[in-house]
Order: sequence, then C-alpha cells, then structure tokens
Amino acid sequence: MEATDADALPGDPAKVAAAIYDTTRDPNPPLRLTLGSDTYDAVHSAVTERLATLESQKDLAASVAFTG
Repeated sequence: MEATDADALPGDPAKVAAAIYDTTRDPNPPLRLTLGSDTYDAVHSAVTERLATLESQKDLAASVAFTG
C-alpha cells in the first residue's frame, strides 16, 4: 500500500473509516457496503448484467409449473 500511487486510491481513508463506523451503529445496516464511486459503478454494472440474465429466463422459469 505504501508504494501505491495516491491517485490509484481515490477514496479518503478518513471518510471510508467514518462510513464503516457509522454503518456499525445502524440498527439495519446494509448487507453489503459499497464505498467509492468506482466500486458503485462496478457493482451496479454486475448487478444489472445479472438482472438481465434473470429476466431472460422468466418465461422458462414459469414454464415448469404444474398445469391444470
């Protein structure tokens, strides 16, 4: 970490620590904590892709139900 260029880590460590601490005090904390706009963008992209895959299987999922 010491050898890493500061530009490679855009997050302010003090703000990250405060966000983590605040989350531990939340009575209903998120299951996953996404910190940083780059992280948000990556997670959003992955979830959007997974949702599109799920949506493409909607008819198939319904087709295996009992009939009659």
